Amino acid sequence: MEQNNIENNIFKRSGMFRLIIVLMAISNVIYVAIEIYKSKISKPLLGKPEITKLEYSELVNLSNYSSTFEVIFIILAIVSAALVFTGKYKPLLKSYIVIQLTFLISIYSVNLILAWILDAPSGNMTQLLIGPFIFTFVILIYFVIKNSYQILIAKRM
Repeated sequence: MEQNNIENNIFKRSGMFRLIIVLMAISNVIYVAIEIYKSKISKPLLGKPEITKLEYSELVNLSNYSSTFEVIFIILAIVSAALVFTGKYKPLLKSYIVIQLTFLISIYSVNLILAWILDAPSGNMTQLLIGPFIFTFVILIYFVIKNSYQILIAKRM
C-alpha cells in the first residue's frame, strides 16, 4: 500500500516538479522581501508633500523587481500545470492538486503572517498567488468533472 502511495505521488516521482516547487518558493521569498522593503521605505514618504526623483526611482525599481519575480512565480505555476497534463504525469493529477493547493495555502498563510508582523500591505504580499490558485482550481474542476463523467459512464455499462 505504501509503495503504491509513493508511486502515485508526483512530488516523489518527479524531480522536475520538485525543482519547480523549490524555484516557486525561492521566487516567493524574494518577492516578499522586496515588498517588505518597499513598504518600509514608502511609509515615511507618505507624510512628505513631495518625494525626490531618487526616492521615486527607487520605488519604481523595487516595483519592477517584484513584478519580475511575480511573473517568474506565475510562469513556474503554468509550467507545473502543463507538466501534469503530459502523458507521463497524467495519472498523478490528484497528487498534483493536493500538493499544489497545500503549497499555495502554506505560502499564502506565511505571507499574510509576515504582512501582519512586519506591517506590510497584505494585498501586495499575496497578489502573486492569485494566478496559481486560479490555475489549480481550474485543474481541480477538470479533475472532478472528468472523474464524475467516468463514474457516470461506468454505471451505465
